[in-house]
Amino acid sequence: MKLYNLRQIYIEKDKFLSLWYYLLQHKLLTMKSILFTFMVCLLSSCTSVRQTQIPSDQAQNEYAARYLALIDDIETGPVLTKITELRQFVVLTIRNQSHAIAEETLTHGAFEAIEAIDWMTCLDIVDELLAMNYASLNGHYTAMVCQLESDDAAQSQYHESVMNQLLEAVWLTGNGESLETAFQVINRAERDAFIEFHGLEFIKHSVTRLDGQDYEVVTLYDARKDETFEWYFTQYQ
Repeated sequence: MKLYNLRQIYIEKDKFLSLWYYLLQHKLLTMKSILFTFMVCLLSSCTSVRQTQIPSDQAQNEYAARYLALIDDIETGPVLTKITELRQFVVLTIRNQSHAIAEETLTHGAFEAIEAIDWMTCLDIVDELLAMNYASLNGHYTAMVCQLESDDAAQSQYHESVMNQLLEAVWLTGNGESLETAFQVINRAERDAFIEFHGLEFIKHSVTRLDGQDYEVVTLYDARKDETFEWYFTQYQ
């Protein structure tokens, strides 16, 4: 599937005639209503569904070292293979619910700073957000916006590139059309961002199980096609 170009320059001052602006406005309109929906667990905290084996201290240290090395590699030049691996190591290194809640609080703060046109505060929050989870779609999206508004086009383009490749990495996991080809996401926050960045409206969802694995069946509305359809998601194990 062709990825959207999520960064375009102003056509008129104070007006964006692009999907970039539509997504920004859509997020500002919906962020307050979906904040609590976004406050969800990563894999390790979903103990009511399945038990997650806790790695040894040595394994955790190795995971953390690889995660940081991947960030260094990506910052020198983002490539899809590294970003795909980064998403997997996020699951291995970030494993508790309090972390997920803190991440969502920072995401909310970044969008509030954008709404307030406070770019310095936005950049400070984004730095903290990406330090917490460098594979955050919302983190790179807000970084892209705030760097662009701070006249740092190079950094804005960097975060746009990372974000587009994060979206592509989700597409590499499946096509979302069935349980067998479900999109694999880090958490529900990534799922919701993935849906919104494709210009789709979340209608409802249900949960089903197959071979001991939970799957979400999400009903979506595409206003451009006036079409309702379903995508399937599961979380990385």
